[in-house]
Amino acid sequence: MEWLEPWWHVAAERPELTALYEREMRAEVGADHPLYGVPVAAIGKDDSCDDVLFQLLDGSGRVAVVHLTWTRHPEPMPWPATEIFPDLESFAELHMRPDFEEYWT
Repeated sequence: MEWLEPWWHVAAERPELTALYEREMRAEVGADHPLYGVPVAAIGKDDSCDDVLFQLLDGSGRVAVVHLTWTRHPEPMPWPATEIFPDLESFAELHMRPDFEEYWT
């Protein structure tokens, strides 16, 4: 997949940050959050905000954009704000491309 600004590929550009993003996401999601207990891998980061793209490692192929709050503790719903996509292609078309267009206007 081609990464469009302000998004970038975490594992390729800053692999040392993957564990940090994954740890923070696990710390922030409470028991009532849709990602609670779901194993994830950080794969993308939006440089314009605290959004991180996670691959859900549940066999579904889904990905989720999670807006981390950096509080290091479980947040009440609806935080951390999360948008789940059925696959990377959907994320690219519905989220990354509009972010790119807004970034350059």
